Amino acid sequence: MPSAKTALTQELDRPDAQLNLARAALLISEHINQVSNLTSPYLARLDDMAEQVRPALGLASTAEEKVTALTHYLFRELGFHGNSENYYDPDNSFLNRVLERRTGIPITLSVICLEVGWRLGLPLAGLGLPGHFIIGYGLPEAPIYLDPFNRGVRLSENDCLALCRVPTSQRLAFREQFLAPVSKKAILFRMLLNLKQIYLKQERWERAYRTLDLMLLVQPNQVDELKERGLVAYRLNRLRQATFDLQRYLYLRPNAPDSKWLHQHLEMIEEKLSRLN
Repeated sequence: MPSAKTALTQELDRPDAQLNLARAALLISEHINQVSNLTSPYLARLDDMAEQVRPALGLASTAEEKVTALTHYLFRELGFHGNSENYYDPDNSFLNRVLERRTGIPITLSVICLEVGWRLGLPLAGLGLPGHFIIGYGLPEAPIYLDPFNRGVRLSENDCLALCRVPTSQRLAFREQFLAPVSKKAILFRMLLNLKQIYLKQERWERAYRTLDLMLLVQPNQVDELKERGLVAYRLNRLRQATFDLQRYLYLRPNAPDSKWLHQHLEMIEEKLSRLN
């Protein structure tokens, strides 16, 4: 059986439309938490959730009725809700834990909403508002915006503007940039970004390293994450990995504002390595 990281690599090789978002999210949890066999039982749970709501959806004739059937089941019957009391708990970013506890942050609750809806053929898409992830239905012709963190409440376009404190004069640019569907890889990267920020703040370096490793797997061109991984590798005394990442970063960003400091850091690392040889 391949490792979670290898399985995730294979999943990410698929075209975005064929990428299994829930499976990828569960593989992220397996790798970071160093556990196994999460994917099958939790994918089956999502399958079962979709089957439970299918009869109500069959009775719905309008888009609004279909959205109501989905959100009523997820947020009223099952009780999924935002974890506002402990927002920065890492468990809020792991799909298996959100399915178990029925509480999470906007992006993981959105993934559950998306995955159940997609199983039912609903035209749902993830929307990456600044600081708050939501769901769109029926884009772009007749959009319905949902906020899974707040139990699937409907949002108007004005609500979205207000949520992000964007002036109405910037409505068109906001609509084009933030009210357009994001890719599944972008969703995975944003989930990992949340985890990275938590682990760095908590100084949980091993988990931060695993998270950064996956961020570069999802989006290899994120040069800043290369530097972060190098610095975390240094804290873990993985000196060769730190050297590789930091040298690569400086090659790609030779005029970076912190290049002088990083060169000094590299000299110190190379001196440590020389003493080991």
